[in-house]
Amino acid sequence: MSLVFDPDLSAHLHNQLLERGWIGAGRDADSIPSKTWWEESSPIPFDLASRLKPKLIRFLRSAKAIIFDSSSEFNLFYYLLGLHGKDDLFVPISLLRRFGDRFVWLYPATRIRSDEEVGILFDQETELAAFVPDWDEISWPDRQRWAWRPLQNILQLYLDMVEEGKITTYSDRRKESEEHFFGFGAFPWQSHQHTALDVERAVSALTRLLDAIEIRLPSNSTHSTHESDHKQPSFEGIALPYSGSVIKASFIEPDTFVKAFLSALPVRHLKFRHIAPGIRLQTPIEYINQPLADRRHHILSPDPLGNDQDTPSFPLLLFRGERENKSPWTRPWFPDGKAENIPSGLYIEPTDKYYNWECGNRSRLLLPFSIGRNGFARSSNGIPFKFKRARGPGFEWSDRLYNDDTFSGYSGYLPWDSRSSYLHKVLESWAEQVEKGDWQVDEDGVVGSIDKFKEADTEEHWREYFIPW
Repeated sequence: MSLVFDPDLSAHLHNQLLERGWIGAGRDADSIPSKTWWEESSPIPFDLASRLKPKLIRFLRSAKAIIFDSSSEFNLFYYLLGLHGKDDLFVPISLLRRFGDRFVWLYPATRIRSDEEVGILFDQETELAAFVPDWDEISWPDRQRWAWRPLQNILQLYLDMVEEGKITTYSDRRKESEEHFFGFGAFPWQSHQHTALDVERAVSALTRLLDAIEIRLPSNSTHSTHESDHKQPSFEGIALPYSGSVIKASFIEPDTFVKAFLSALPVRHLKFRHIAPGIRLQTPIEYINQPLADRRHHILSPDPLGNDQDTPSFPLLLFRGERENKSPWTRPWFPDGKAENIPSGLYIEPTDKYYNWECGNRSRLLLPFSIGRNGFARSSNGIPFKFKRARGPGFEWSDRLYNDDTFSGYSGYLPWDSRSSYLHKVLESWAEQVEKGDWQVDEDGVVGSIDKFKEADTEEHWREYFIPW
């Protein structure tokens, strides 16, 4: 992706989003707003024009006018109401007054997830933009916890989400005919917890990893699936996919990413267990004995109709690691807020089925040690991997790799959904480690203990464990 703001490309992508939403809402393509922001907002006072940088003016002269209006029932995108009007480009917030004309509030947020969401700010000093999740985050923009990016990169990501089916549209007719249709807050857009492409990517990434390990197994421990082949007496292997009875006994909800992922795994019999240092595939018995499954009764979530329903979504241990650590998830699984030890390993984050903006393919690697003290480990937004204590002074060091914790940083693309890495990205990273020879393989798979991940906080190796958002 480009590192420099391209006003023409940004305007083109903005206009594409507008067209997708307009037609997706069931409206006539001929009625798409034809005037640009600049034309619709004219006359532009000289005092305002003189405060805007030339490249930003160039963007506003080309971007079609979808200007935020509190009475409007159409939003430019799921996360964005539209462009701000000329009277609101410079934020009348005391937090920013000391920065003069540096920051322009280009796109206000739909606030689909929080009343505190800001939207996209444009920094005229760097000519970069970012989706800012909270007004409180503005206090120190030079020490912000999100990444600033060229505007076209953000808009391209939004279009990619549309292409992949993560964000889709619904028509005016559907909106009017379904009284309780969940999607009103960002008409005509709705979000989905996972897509078929998410499942396909994850399955492909795991297959790539397993293949990379198998072709490097010692010659006397080939992975043949023939029953006549010799089997190690201490380990009979692991058969994929897990059976429907195992998935059901693991309390995995239907219509979830993890259910689709596990069901879509190709049939194969593996003679090895370890797919990463100190992390292994689970046997069916281990899989059924999920560490937090017995705490499902603590999870109570209201549905949009006002009924309390048990939602058995809990952090699901996908690949088991060595040793244990305190659970990073407390309430509602630990109602008193006092977390207990759970196995380390790669978990699938919990989701609430009524919150369609949550991503079902988010993963979190829980380590049995802290990481980040050396200052080399990075969150996916490039910020050093540490986070401020929720209470009290100082910093705590993360024991979760590959994720941007709530107190660590945000992507700069989305309001809040950037705290964990998508499963396929983690598995692709692991496959690359094996393919490059950074991780060695023996007859039981990837060699080494889970302490190998401490390399993520070293000057020599941190890049091997860095997964950009």
